[in-house]
Amino acid sequence: YSLNQKLPMQTFTHLDFLQITENEKFIKDSFSTEKKEKSPKQETINNILNYSKALSVRKSKNIDFIEMVLN
Repeated sequence: YSLNQKLPMQTFTHLDFLQITENEKFIKDSFSTEKKEKSPKQETINNILNYSKALSVRKSKNIDFIEMVLN
C-alpha cells in the first residue's frame, strides 16, 4: 500500500466486541489486583537463624571439615 491508499477497514461482529471487552477486563483486573507475596513464617526464619548461630564448622587435619551444633 502506498501512503495515499486507504487500508481496508476490518469488520467486527458483536461477538468480537464482547471478546475484546472480556479480554480487556481480564488484563485490567490482573494488573489492578494486588497479589500477596508469599513469604516464610517468622518462626521458620527464627529457626534458621538460631541454627546458623549454633552451627560450628571447623577445618580438620584428618578430614575436610567437622560440623557440630553447639547447643
